[in-house]
Amino acid sequence: MELYWKDYIQNHHKEKHIKTWEKRDKYYVLSMFPYPSGQLHMGHVRVYTISDTMARYHRLNGKQVIHPMGWDAFGLPAENAAIDHGQSPEQWTYSNIKSMKKQLDDLCCSFDWDREITTCHPSYYKWTQYIFLKMFDCGLAYQKNALVNWDPVDQTVLANEQIDEEGKSWRSGALVERKYLRQWYLRTTAYSKKLYDGLSGVDPALWKDIIQMQRNWIGQCNGCILYFNLKSEEDETIEEDPLSVWTDSPEGIFGISHVLLSPDHYLNNQQYHKKSIDHSGTVELSLYAIHPVLGTKLSLYVKPDENYPENTKSKLGIPGFNEGDRQFADANKITWQQILGPDVDHDQRLLNSHQFTGMNRLEAFKLVTQFAKKQNFGSHMTSSKLDDWLISRQRYWGTPIPVIHCPQCKVVPVPYDQLPVVLPIIDRFTDKADSTLKQQTDWLNVKCHKCGSDAKRETDTMDTFVDSSWYFLRYLDSSNTDKPFSEHKASSDMPVDLYIGGKEHAICHLFFARFFNHFLYDQKMVTVREPFNNLLTQGMVLGQTYKDQTTGQYLKSHQVKIEDGVAVNKSTKSPVNVEWDKMSKSKHNGVNPQDVLNEYGIDSTRLCLLSEVSPQYERLWTKKSFVPVLRGQAKVWDLVGQYVEACKVSDSMHSGMVQEDKLKYEASCFDSRNYFLKEVTYHYNVTFLLNIAITRMFGLAKDLKKVPLLAINGNVEFERSLASLIIMMSPMTPSFCSELWRLFTSVHKLTNEFDWSSNALDQKWPEVDMNYHLPLQLKINKHDTAFEEVKMPRQDLEELDQLKAQQLLETTAMFSNYLQGKDINKVEFVLFPSHHAEVRFFSHNVKISLKEARQKTQGRKKSLNSH
Repeated sequence: MELYWKDYIQNHHKEKHIKTWEKRDKYYVLSMFPYPSGQLHMGHVRVYTISDTMARYHRLNGKQVIHPMGWDAFGLPAENAAIDHGQSPEQWTYSNIKSMKKQLDDLCCSFDWDREITTCHPSYYKWTQYIFLKMFDCGLAYQKNALVNWDPVDQTVLANEQIDEEGKSWRSGALVERKYLRQWYLRTTAYSKKLYDGLSGVDPALWKDIIQMQRNWIGQCNGCILYFNLKSEEDETIEEDPLSVWTDSPEGIFGISHVLLSPDHYLNNQQYHKKSIDHSGTVELSLYAIHPVLGTKLSLYVKPDENYPENTKSKLGIPGFNEGDRQFADANKITWQQILGPDVDHDQRLLNSHQFTGMNRLEAFKLVTQFAKKQNFGSHMTSSKLDDWLISRQRYWGTPIPVIHCPQCKVVPVPYDQLPVVLPIIDRFTDKADSTLKQQTDWLNVKCHKCGSDAKRETDTMDTFVDSSWYFLRYLDSSNTDKPFSEHKASSDMPVDLYIGGKEHAICHLFFARFFNHFLYDQKMVTVREPFNNLLTQGMVLGQTYKDQTTGQYLKSHQVKIEDGVAVNKSTKSPVNVEWDKMSKSKHNGVNPQDVLNEYGIDSTRLCLLSEVSPQYERLWTKKSFVPVLRGQAKVWDLVGQYVEACKVSDSMHSGMVQEDKLKYEASCFDSRNYFLKEVTYHYNVTFLLNIAITRMFGLAKDLKKVPLLAINGNVEFERSLASLIIMMSPMTPSFCSELWRLFTSVHKLTNEFDWSSNALDQKWPEVDMNYHLPLQLKINKHDTAFEEVKMPRQDLEELDQLKAQQLLETTAMFSNYLQGKDINKVEFVLFPSHHAEVRFFSHNVKISLKEARQKTQGRKKSLNSH
């Protein structure tokens, strides 16, 4: 059956998509694009099944859906694999893309392939380089010397985010080393406060816990970074880069007397040690930080027993603000001056602080921060937690950084009209050392664009997270050769309405993508600051593992047996730990998606991956999950066959059923259709609990199976119900439902509500009837439990405003018992079309537990209909 419909379904979307872009509401469904490893895994199948289901659902709702796909194609894995196989990363990557594209087509995913992008193609990374240069022009891309994380196996630098809790590389698993190198950074700290504050503008009902994850990552932006030039005792500048120190007290700048450094600060070098000053290990350095305003010398000390701000390795000594700093300064005969006046009515004013003298600390904090930024010795407001983004990678297969190094002009950006800086072609890789760009002398040596001197290209390439930080914008205009994307298209098609991907990317990737979009907003290239309206972070697909307790080795399933309820190694009888873990070859718990598709078919596999658990939770992969799915599909298949059979029976055969019974079954079908339709629509549209949507669809099939054959023919509500069921299932199972619809439409129809001449995939999403009764719910404080419900026809419910809804609920017994006469602090009204409306009353005077709430509503629930 799937082979029969496969070509039709694949061509169906292409034909629909190439039509002229219609003036309909857009809906942008974005799934995180894959690294082209060559083989889809079950995690891929799950995420792309979810995105395809949501795309198909919104098309049925009349939306102009954007559902693109591309390839996150740069990075170490491709380079390492190419080395192992003795070919170029380019050959390896494009071969894998071809293979994986076919696998995605075989899944019947309705991607807009005319929007396809590949990050390793010059037509894409030209614009990555363009955005980098824009950031360089704005002072957001820069180089500095720093201690960095070095992967000794992959021989490249890693960002902090790419190291696990054990200090190992996320890719190679090697223990990370520390090296002092000159690296490229993007100044994400310049946007930290905007990114933190921007989280207040997203919908908490949609972003949920991602908001707090992002806030924790960024940190409270309650300070800034101040920069100090460094000089030796002989007054010579000894470092290329200034010393950066984060402080939450920039208003104390005129009271700085010294600077403290942690033992792991990069300046704690034996060559700079001057003398030890106490038994705690404190060392004075032979370097001085130059005060950025006064020009005075500030002594530097390495002090182990200091309480440094979180994630920092330095601290300003301000004796006028801090008692510990005062004691240290006095003990070491460091001169300092008082900068804080007496406390008068809890208001202290600054002293000896130049133009800021007389201000209170809060006022001075803001103005000093602005002054430091304007005078180029201070940063924007930022947190102590957040570092700038290290993007340098010492490998070949990445976007070249578009700058050259000239002995005369120093760092020189490549002119915009000379982009892209294209990677040199390397036909064969033999080891990691040969893969560096430093070996490609013809590419490396160039003339300076400014003075014409001999110069060299930058040989570091960009972290692949840079490529994936703006790909969602390129999708909108992927063939544009004049700019990264049209501002008009970005304006009309952004933000992304639904972004689907692994929760492991909800911190780093999401932060970087938001940073890029905020920057592009300031450049007037996009019209929205926040790029993503809604997030669906799906859980991993886990496989069962069997680990021998004696040897610690992972076993294959056939090497294990169950004896007296305990898993043991068949050959040794050693006990075996049975757990669920991320699928991997080394743990023998991986599943080849093609094997699953060959055994169960595409649609049943799609339905299985969406069933049982919420998309947001981990999926424990077992073939047992197919049992209820196949049973449900069989029930729907039999139901369509039953309907076709009933419709072919002559009318005289149905005369035995009394009219009263026929009307009863019609009413039952009317109720079942509307109830299950409103539930399925709500879960598609609001909660994304597709597993519950499946349960509800099979629930409708169960109700329809109860209708006897004699009550089907001539029953318009049965016909509407079955048609609605097939349409509701079609986003998940397009081939299965195409065949069901073909059979279903083979007999005479009673209603013109549907387009009987078209496929199920071309229908309109069914609607809840206007005369079906829906609930208006009363809720109290943050309880999700509805304390009371007032039912009314859908038409009346959707005409309610807050005042009318509130007045209706104020007449109920529950309101009288709990809220009458109480102080109502706030009232919120929310309408969920075709499902319910709710009024939430907030009152500090009302204290009710969840248990009590459930008890109070138990009687009301019993009175509701069986659904």
